[in-house]
Amino acid sequence: MFIIGSISALGAGIFFGFIGPTTKLAYNLGAGIGLAIILRYVVATILITPAIIIKPPKYSNFRNNFFILMLFTSGSILLTTGLLSAVYFIEVSLTVLIFSTYPIIVLLFSIFIDKEFISNRKKIFFFIAFIGIFFALGPSFDKLNFLGIIASFCAAIGASTMIITNQKMSKFNINPIHIHIFTNLFNCIFFLSVIFLLFDLNLKISLDAWLVIFIASIFYSIAFFLQLLAIEKIGQSKTALLLYIEPVIGILGATILLTEKLNEFQMLGVFIVIISLIAGTYNSKKI
Repeated sequence: MFIIGSISALGAGIFFGFIGPTTKLAYNLGAGIGLAIILRYVVATILITPAIIIKPPKYSNFRNNFFILMLFTSGSILLTTGLLSAVYFIEVSLTVLIFSTYPIIVLLFSIFIDKEFISNRKKIFFFIAFIGIFFALGPSFDKLNFLGIIASFCAAIGASTMIITNQKMSKFNINPIHIHIFTNLFNCIFFLSVIFLLFDLNLKISLDAWLVIFIASIFYSIAFFLQLLAIEKIGQSKTALLLYIEPVIGILGATILLTEKLNEFQMLGVFIVIISLIAGTYNSKKI
């Protein structure tokens, strides 16, 4: 269970990490935020549909757990709108740095609210990993914007809410597939309604832009399901620690897809995060 959960968490972090660079590349090719959001949830809903046919949910599961499912879904909406909006106001590196505070929020919740036992060594690795992210991202603090900072924090709160509520749902034996379809179908309808009513949706983009934004949507679908599975197997705090690989992958993806270059401090940061993840995960086996 630990191995499956750990691999799922790392897989989620890797696929989540590539979403940023691929989405940014799609923006550069002419795609807009509205299309990125809608396609993300449409693709996720389509991909999960065969699993629903094979293992259909019971209506009573949704009815009895409607509140917590909606809380999880609200976190997803906050995450998506916050993260994709923030990059329009501040540098991508600063956006990711602020967003990457969400594992610490989860850790604090686990300690003070859930009363989960977290060893001091593991706590240290959380904060060392965050310091590593600070170096890896090399944010440009000379281009601050209040709206961008608020949007990034909203995304972090949304991600924290999703992880925490998913931990609760795993105790209720709610199948990750059913959580997947509920959240993505609701978000698909919600964002379609909001964007079509309030915004213009530009579908006249190049084939390359369509392809890249479609790939980003597939990455989201895979990452979302792996995160649900990981929390079910190893819990919220261990999953949150392993998800720290996400910004590192984002930086590496940016160097590959967006031809950005890593300086010495960024390479040091990547090294610190990877070492913290290995050490923290090894320690968690003993908890």
